[in-house]
Amino acid sequence: MTAFVAMSGDTSTLSWKPPPPGPPQAPAGAVENKCTGLVKILKVCFISNSANLGKNFKLVKCESSWNIRRIIQSILDSGRLGPNIKFSECYGLLLKHLKSDEVHWLHPNLSVAEVEKKYEQQHVEAEWRYDLRIRYIPPDFLEKLKDDKTTMLYFYQQVRSDYMQHNASRVSDGMALQLGCLEIRRFYKDMNASGLEKKSNFDLLEKDVGLDLFFPQELIYSMKPKQMRKLIQQTFQQFALLNEEQCIIKFFETLSVFSSFDEEVFPCELVQGWSISVDLVIGPKGIRQRTDKSSVPVCLATFAQIRSIKCMPQNDGKTLLHIDIEGAKQPLSISIASLAIAENMVDLIDGYCRLEHGNETTLIVQAKDREARISLPPLPSSMENTRSDSESKNSDIYAEIPEYTPFPTCKFSISRNDIALGRILGEGFFGEVHDGIYKSKTGERVSVAVKTCKDCSADVKEKFMSEALIMKKLDHPHIVRLVGIIEEDPVWIVMELYQYGELGNYLVENKHKLTTVTLILYSLQISKALAYLEGINMVHRDIAVRNVLVAKSDCVKLGDFGLSRYIEEEEYYKASVSRLPIKWMAPESINFRRFTSASDVWMFAVCVWEIISGGQQPFFWLENKDVINQLEQGIRLPKPERCPPTLYSLMTRCWAYSPGERPSFAELVCKLSDVHKMEKEVEVEELRGRTRSISITPFTDAPPKPSRIKPSGFSTLNPRLHLQERGLLEPTSKEDAQRLWEMERQRVQETLRRQKKEMLEDNKWLEKEEKLLDPFANDDTKAKVMSENETSQAPSQTPPEKPLRVSAQPAPTAELDRTDDMVYHNVMEMVKVVVQLKNDVNTLPASEYVTVVKLVGMTLRSLIRSVDDILPTLHESIRIEIEGTQKLLNKDLAELISKMRLAQQNAVTSLKDECKKQMLTAAHTLAMDSKNLLDAVDQARVRANVAKPTTP
Repeated sequence: MTAFVAMSGDTSTLSWKPPPPGPPQAPAGAVENKCTGLVKILKVCFISNSANLGKNFKLVKCESSWNIRRIIQSILDSGRLGPNIKFSECYGLLLKHLKSDEVHWLHPNLSVAEVEKKYEQQHVEAEWRYDLRIRYIPPDFLEKLKDDKTTMLYFYQQVRSDYMQHNASRVSDGMALQLGCLEIRRFYKDMNASGLEKKSNFDLLEKDVGLDLFFPQELIYSMKPKQMRKLIQQTFQQFALLNEEQCIIKFFETLSVFSSFDEEVFPCELVQGWSISVDLVIGPKGIRQRTDKSSVPVCLATFAQIRSIKCMPQNDGKTLLHIDIEGAKQPLSISIASLAIAENMVDLIDGYCRLEHGNETTLIVQAKDREARISLPPLPSSMENTRSDSESKNSDIYAEIPEYTPFPTCKFSISRNDIALGRILGEGFFGEVHDGIYKSKTGERVSVAVKTCKDCSADVKEKFMSEALIMKKLDHPHIVRLVGIIEEDPVWIVMELYQYGELGNYLVENKHKLTTVTLILYSLQISKALAYLEGINMVHRDIAVRNVLVAKSDCVKLGDFGLSRYIEEEEYYKASVSRLPIKWMAPESINFRRFTSASDVWMFAVCVWEIISGGQQPFFWLENKDVINQLEQGIRLPKPERCPPTLYSLMTRCWAYSPGERPSFAELVCKLSDVHKMEKEVEVEELRGRTRSISITPFTDAPPKPSRIKPSGFSTLNPRLHLQERGLLEPTSKEDAQRLWEMERQRVQETLRRQKKEMLEDNKWLEKEEKLLDPFANDDTKAKVMSENETSQAPSQTPPEKPLRVSAQPAPTAELDRTDDMVYHNVMEMVKVVVQLKNDVNTLPASEYVTVVKLVGMTLRSLIRSVDDILPTLHESIRIEIEGTQKLLNKDLAELISKMRLAQQNAVTSLKDECKKQMLTAAHTLAMDSKNLLDAVDQARVRANVAKPTTP
């Protein structure tokens, strides 16, 4: 395979019989391969310590009639892996397509000719790689493989290689240090126990060998060199006296806490008259099912009970698997998303059955009702078209995964003669972007955008085409559609053109026309596109309004996949691109060039900020070099003026420093749908209010202004209430209506400015309330607080920007009679329990945090119940606001519980103080939102004329 010509490896070939003299004769049972003839050379790659999986390989000279079992056995017999291999049935051959990550486990009875016809012909030969792996693991393998040290070592190298590629950055620092030091001990088995204490030895390890061979780069870069060195030396001492076998066993035992590396999981449906979505867990313990990741798997069958396996492709693209189990009245029926997944599952089950019975007999039965069969023993004449018939029709969520739905290039290949190139729209990374008209085969004329590539050298062309290779696998209503590719020089990528252009420009040009509801709709549509990408394990890496196109006034589409990558491959965890959008990136992306779906979530929230801000650039007041310092200090983008509080709360969750604390895109879609629905209801209510206040038919006499008591000094949640509380004259002309509308707009802006100031004052009020209620505060502290309150009543020396509230002092609540006011009582009780929690967190052991958090939850329940009791008596127009605030409080409690669990988990780690701080912040937010709920209730009482003023 040409992709590995420059790599080192064993280039000797294996052949059992020399070719006979004269013209080659096809042996009995051989299948003539028209592409390569009877002789074929397979390059089989082995697992090694190198991160480059193609570095260690073996060239195997074989005939087309050989089956996969013979290929594997020839490698094992050659001694290439090591001597005395007893568990040959544990090994399997994996065929992997390097450009699409399409994978196929090859059944031992499948012939080389069948593999070529069934799989290799779908892509260029050089794009495939054969990997020798251990797939079928014996029960109690740590004991059994002691008699087969070669297989034990190979399995260890395989598990460790998978761990370093996929999981090393996800485990805790402590576990990463232990697993890395175990490999150092095993790798340097002749080094004495105190070897790493010597500076020269450690320098050799660090500079000549490289610490990244043993530890994840995220761990190495997160510490200073001296600190890292000290931790490695201390951890290494725990394992300094272990031999190689003990290191391997300890490695497996340590990693098993984090990963079930001896099992494979397949999402599917059990068909029993009805379909049940489950995960099938297949491993040494048999076939088991679980309904979710946290549940304990339930055994469905052991491999000794299985009598036959039948695989039947269905018309809808799915595949039905029937497993006949001894003693069961009916077979186990499983519906699987695609034929490719079903084939891999069948091979796994059949391999375990062979291992169980100690023979080479397959239990796969040919489906009698179909000519296009999946049966893996060689029947060359029936292997046509199995891929195209089954894999192109996947319809459920798993059908969208590109690994199992490869598109042939010809589908997107178009002629340059069908494109009429137009004006230049802009400059791309590789060349110019033009508009144009594409005439399709059906005669339809489509407006297109054409990306051109100036430099057509092989390496530049490959990078340029990577975007098209990704886009041709994507199919979503909110993702830009690829029209076609012109692969001849000069290379063109042709995409659908949308008349309104980039979202960033559209936002600026239509700033005063776009409603908040529309802006949230755009955010929701982008989140749906990113949820789709998340589902197929792709990261976009460049989410911003400049990369979103406006198809219609109510429809946007995500584009520009030049930086996008599938996250299974190592290069996608650490980007090699030097020019990256710093102000949009997550901290881990800036620091370590690490990109995941979680970093996309961060970028998405920045994109939402751009949308709500009308196209403003994030952190426009900072230089790129200063952004990471701000993020490290906990500073985030401020709340845009038009941003609803619930949306900003969601955005701040996306900006959690730890990637694991950010929501997934699937969750964001649900949350944004709720926000969009709520804002739509508010917009409808506002429209009704304006319609009522600006009537075409004037009244004979102006309606009397309702006599209400205006409560002093409490924050508002809904600016509409203040507009409706003011008396408005009815317009007598279009000009009057326009003037009144302008007055309302100015009042809304004034209300928003006042709310911002009141929110700051409310925060100060809560801090002072906490100090006064703190049982541990001494009298001097309380006296100081009271003194501050008195001082705050002094008039301001500078002219205010807007009318002050009645008192400059941040009044705790509205000036209402609080006799028998259970809402007020419960809010004050909430402040007390939050203060109590603040004190208890620093004194109680982590295991008892539940008690104080439970008290907070019970108080919140009482508060919400007291609000529900009076809700029917309040004005209807504010009920939505109150109910929205109640929902927000429930979310606040869920966040507090989440932070409590995090604090408990890290009670003995270096993160304990940070986790406590986050827990207290969540409790503080809950108290503030409780106060906001009281403010909203007081507003409603005033509007409904049920509020009682305080008596002098």
